[in-house]
Amino acid sequence: MEAKEVNVGKFVGRHLSQLKIMSRLLEHEVEAAKGNREVTLDRALLESVLDTLEIFVDDIETVSGPSRERGKVDQPKPVVARLN
Repeated sequence: MEAKEVNVGKFVGRHLSQLKIMSRLLEHEVEAAKGNREVTLDRALLESVLDTLEIFVDDIETVSGPSRERGKVDQPKPVVARLN
């Protein structure tokens, strides 16, 4: 099979619609709680927001490669020696 070259910019642009919808939803929730210091979200709504973010991050990592965690140093994998 031939590997397809992916343009990350176009890929991200196509997937931003999910984040835009989520952003509008959260803006609506904040606006609905106007005058209150606290915003209450339904658990199912919050789980949907988290799922959307996780899917977006996974898709981006698939295209651009996994990101390195801050402060984490790559360590060589341990080698097991057999004694026969």
